[in-house]
Amino acid sequence: MLKSLKQKMITMICLLLLVSLGSVFAVTYNRSSDLLQESLDKEAQLSAEKLALQIDQFLDVEIAKVETIGKFVTGNKAQDLQLIQAAQEVNPEFETFFFSYDLTGKNVINFLGEVTDVSDRVHYQEAGKGEGKLVVSEPVLSKRTGNNIVTMIIPLMKDGKQYGYMGSTLPINEVQKKVSSQTFGDTGYAFLLSKAGTFMWHPSEEFVLQKKVEDVESTELSQAFDKVRQGELGEFDYVLDNVEYSAAYAPSNLNWGVFVTAPTQELNAPIKEMSFTLVIISVAALFVSAAAAVWFTAQIVRPIRRLNAAVKEVAAGDLTKTIQVSGKDEVAVLSSDFNQTVSHLKHLVVGVNDSSRQVMSVTDTVSSGVDTAMDSVDRIGSSIRQIASGAQAHASSSNEIATSMSDMASGIVKIAETSSMVSEAAQEAASQAETGSVVVEQAVKQIGNIGVGTSKVGTAIERLNERSSEIEQILSFITEVTSRIRLLSLNASIEAARAGEHGRGFAVVAEEVKKLAGQSEVSTDQIAKLITEIREDTINAVQVMDVSRKDVQDGIALIEEVREKFDNILSATRNVADHILEVSAASEEMSAGSEQVSASVEELKSIADLTSNDAQNVTAAVEEQISTIKEISNSVKHLETVAQELSKELAKFSL
Repeated sequence: MLKSLKQKMITMICLLLLVSLGSVFAVTYNRSSDLLQESLDKEAQLSAEKLALQIDQFLDVEIAKVETIGKFVTGNKAQDLQLIQAAQEVNPEFETFFFSYDLTGKNVINFLGEVTDVSDRVHYQEAGKGEGKLVVSEPVLSKRTGNNIVTMIIPLMKDGKQYGYMGSTLPINEVQKKVSSQTFGDTGYAFLLSKAGTFMWHPSEEFVLQKKVEDVESTELSQAFDKVRQGELGEFDYVLDNVEYSAAYAPSNLNWGVFVTAPTQELNAPIKEMSFTLVIISVAALFVSAAAAVWFTAQIVRPIRRLNAAVKEVAAGDLTKTIQVSGKDEVAVLSSDFNQTVSHLKHLVVGVNDSSRQVMSVTDTVSSGVDTAMDSVDRIGSSIRQIASGAQAHASSSNEIATSMSDMASGIVKIAETSSMVSEAAQEAASQAETGSVVVEQAVKQIGNIGVGTSKVGTAIERLNERSSEIEQILSFITEVTSRIRLLSLNASIEAARAGEHGRGFAVVAEEVKKLAGQSEVSTDQIAKLITEIREDTINAVQVMDVSRKDVQDGIALIEEVREKFDNILSATRNVADHILEVSAASEEMSAGSEQVSASVEELKSIADLTSNDAQNVTAAVEEQISTIKEISNSVKHLETVAQELSKELAKFSL
């Protein structure tokens, strides 16, 4: 925990320096790293492009030679053989020349005049498509010379159509030399990939013409090669054998991939050196700045310490202490203000000492007057309490009278309300009695109508009984006819049987008639059964109707008696309602009188309450006055004590 101002200032300055230097270091390091990385990427890219350009220039020259020789091909085997033999002598960088007058690849003639079949080779198949374009093969190892070679084939055209091709095999030793001589950084190198991804050159001999890019376990390298084949430039990072590399790539005119690469750690070595240098500079600057901060802080803290010592002496009571002021900075101004403060404090102590003596003299006089006032107020308070007690007794009696009158008024009001409710109920009963009389009259008429209807229903049921008898007679006739039809069908069946084959159709008809007769007999039996049940129900209905007629007549007689009773109830109800109205009016008059008495009692109660409250308020005021005088007395005594203590404290100062 930092206690002194010097330690705090030194710590703060060092922290500010540390943050500032750290920020400068971070910004410088990041910016320098970015610039250096950008420079390295640009250098690698330029190296790859330059190497690709050199390879293109070399191959363009060699391809141009082959194209020039191809222009002199005549189609005469002897002349063309002499042509390629002469070209072989003039251009020793080529291993061999050849030509073919067809596109099959089976009649290729070399500079020795030998006819060979090369139709199984991919680049000859490509040239045999007759598209009239230059074809360059993948690099292979020459069996005759042991050189790494590529085959360049140009088309032979006639009338705008390709009829054959002419070409040569070119060692790529010169190309490999150009690639192998390319460096990048201290240990960086270049390597060359063919269009198919074959390593045409690599510092490791095990790669050359032995491996393809897909054999290397590096997704980044494969992606970069795909971009090269699309004619793109770029940079990328990849890992090979647990070593991180940074590389750039550029395509050649033949879509060969030129790559320049170096270990990332090696390329970043200048960045690490720069960061180490920055750290050394920052640490040195921090130490120098810290030393300067210590010296600067000491110059500031020294006068503050002198001022602090003087403040402690003044705090101990020595008001004779002053500080010598030198300079015009903030500390000097503070010292001058301190001297003025001590001077003012000295005058203040002298004044306060005189004032305390005067206060002690005044407090003696005030204390005597307070005691006299206390006695007078006590006597006044005793008288007021007696008045308040009488007022409270009067108010209590008034409350009891008011309560009794209130209860009586409430009872009268309830009587009036009950009388009104009974009157209303009596009037409602009279109204209901009148309504009941009307309803009874309507019931008498309705029962008379029911009697007439019942008579009509009885007549209808008797007619129904007669019709049922007639239906039974008809059913008997139908039953007899059905029996005769069945007998006739039986006779017809017998006659048909006698007739043999001629009567077969008649027998079928007789059988159908027999079935119909049987069905008619069954239906007739069912109808007869239903008619019998209807007749029985009709007889029962006639008996019930007779009983109903008698009940209707009895009901009419009873309704007449009910109507007479309702008339008597109506008369009695009207008499009761009149008497209740008289009682209700008398109750309302009593209620009005009781309300007037209650109002007078309430007014008397209010006056008594006011008198009691005023007496209590005066008593409270007197008690409050007594309390205030006591507080004044206590305050005067406390002030006297404080004045004495103040005098003791002022005696400690050295003036």
